[in-house]
Amino acid sequence: MSTLKLTARFSCRYLAACRNVNAWSPRAFVTATHKLSKSKKDKETIEACENVKEAAEAVKEGARVVKSTSEYVKDTTSATAKNVNNMTKEGTDKVKDLMTDAAMETTEAIKDKVIKK
Repeated sequence: MSTLKLTARFSCRYLAACRNVNAWSPRAFVTATHKLSKSKKDKETIEACENVKEAAEAVKEGARVVKSTSEYVKDTTSATAKNVNNMTKEGTDKVKDLMTDAAMETTEAIKDKVIKK
């Protein structure tokens, strides 16, 4: 890392407070340096922050996919349950009708046998 340092010493004739020629005053020196470029650590920190942002976006996208999949499974399960319920009801109604018909036939058969005797 290179730095530019410019040091200028003011002579005592420019400083009112300076009476002794050998006296050193901190106001007598001017130092200028380059604006330092970002250090390696700063670059790593920025890169890590960007990676964290990308990971957060990936997590958000994953959550959206999970939510949509969950809704799909819920809808499919609900539709399947309704279909099973309707099929069970239809089956029950058919069995009920068959049992009623069988009972009627049995009753008529019994009546016919009783009347013939």
